[in-house]
Amino acid sequence: MRIWSSEHTFDHEWETVAMAAFKKYPNPLNRAVTGIDVVKQTLEAGKILTERIIQSHFSIPSWATKLTGFSGTQYSHEYTVIDPHRKEFSLTTRNLNGSSFLRVDEKLTYKPDQEDPNKTVLKQDVIVTITLPAFADYCEKTFLSIYSQNASKGRQGVEWVIDNLKKEYEAISTKVTSEVHEMSEKMRSWSIPSTSSSSTSTSSSSCCMSTSNKPTPSSATNSSSPPS
Repeated sequence: MRIWSSEHTFDHEWETVAMAAFKKYPNPLNRAVTGIDVVKQTLEAGKILTERIIQSHFSIPSWATKLTGFSGTQYSHEYTVIDPHRKEFSLTTRNLNGSSFLRVDEKLTYKPDQEDPNKTVLKQDVIVTITLPAFADYCEKTFLSIYSQNASKGRQGVEWVIDNLKKEYEAISTKVTSEVHEMSEKMRSWSIPSTSSSSTSTSSSSCCMSTSNKPTPSSATNSSSPPS
């Protein structure tokens, strides 16, 4: 049995990292994960509980396949708990196949940095157990080396998802701002009458008033006739 542990700090707040970590597959930076199926998802006591089956493929030496019977394609059971109140995201996985000689247990925990709440600390622990009559220690070292490389790609994958989330947010924000500005301009044009319409209305009113003040022909005739 061999244990591999690692700690990494993301320069992002916990909510952002937790969302990205849950959505990080598939991504082009880590192609080891080839499929994900959600088995169950529930909400209990304010916590989001999810069970998924993860399909992965690893490139391993042919001699390791001959010794362990593991071809490189692995199915794992993943169980995640997201606690928004405590700001904790934990993830545990265990391989379902491979061979009777190989067992891999993994646990990841995402928590806010105690010294800087705008940062998030990821802790990873992996236990690889190979039960072979010979070369077990060497095989365990080989599997941990492969896992270490994929773990690094996984962290890069989280950053990739965060960048995409930011781009999507900026695109939506820009679109909404543009549409609100356009709507405001339309409403403004509707509420302010044009100058030409106002001038025409004023001129028409003046003309009517001038016409009403002129004496009619009958009144003019009556005023000029001599008294009886």
